Amino acid sequence: MMIRAITIFVTNYSKISDYTEKLSKLNDNNIWSKRISLPPTPIDLSLSKLIELLPTTHSEIIFSLINLQEKDKRLREIKDILKSDKRIYVHVLVKTTDNLKDLAKLIISLEPEEASRFALLFNQDFLLTPYFPTSSANTVYDSFGISLLYVDEFKQGKINEALSKADTIGRQLEKKLNIKYLGIDASLSPWMESSVGEIVESRSKKMFDISNLSAVAEINREIFEGVWRNRVNPIGFSELMLPIAEDNLLRERVKEGSLTLKDLLLMSYVCVAGIDMVGIYSDLVTYENILKSVYYIQYTKRKPYGVRMIPTNGSPVLTKMFGEIPEVKVV
Repeated sequence: MMIRAITIFVTNYSKISDYTEKLSKLNDNNIWSKRISLPPTPIDLSLSKLIELLPTTHSEIIFSLINLQEKDKRLREIKDILKSDKRIYVHVLVKTTDNLKDLAKLIISLEPEEASRFALLFNQDFLLTPYFPTSSANTVYDSFGISLLYVDEFKQGKINEALSKADTIGRQLEKKLNIKYLGIDASLSPWMESSVGEIVESRSKKMFDISNLSAVAEINREIFEGVWRNRVNPIGFSELMLPIAEDNLLRERVKEGSLTLKDLLLMSYVCVAGIDMVGIYSDLVTYENILKSVYYIQYTKRKPYGVRMIPTNGSPVLTKMFGEIPEVKVV
């Protein structure tokens, strides 16, 4: 088990440098990623001025810097913001269907690497989660949370050990950082060889088979029960995640055509986001229709739903961090 991310939720922009220094001094091999999440962006704040607040040192620390409402006029600045600094992550809160066409145009305009740092959050409010890009410091006081990489422990039936150990680490970090520890986003998320797709397939036949839906629902139930048994405070999503470009098996299933866009949408009824880090052909009508479908899935589920789509043009795209991102079949 590793701490996939420790994310400090900073309520005051003037404290960005102070908390960056605090994070930089955490020399723990169990911590994979260090992050700072900022509040929902005030409507009167200049985005260019906000960028200037980022420290020029500690390039290993990343920032969920800009979190906008769907009707914000500053949406047109997002592409330039993402291009300006690879440490910056941005997301937009979507509560209606009024602006989906404009949001689809925005996504299609992004380069693959930029699109990997941009998301839409379909929900009624901003979300307190360590997971980027859909993270914001939607809280009244400075605090932090953690997310985990515990695929291997889950496979071995050691979810209790993983969650208990992580919670202990969180409480130790609370003393080191001297800020409030809020809890764990217990989402089961993959990273390349540590595949959640393998867990789903081991309980059904293959991606995609209709039994995948019950397998995913059972995994979510096990996560919930593990959190409850170990008295962990769950934050954020705390469900199974299926980011295609972050899971080697899911990537292969998309490449071979057995996992399609329709399958991903169907599975998103029972997991946190079926449309995550997936390459989709840059067609405006397709993107707008996907976002409409996602809106109504989220409306039905009544749970937060994050979307990251990577624009493609008929073939896979290459990114430095994720390698090859295949284009999913739109059927």
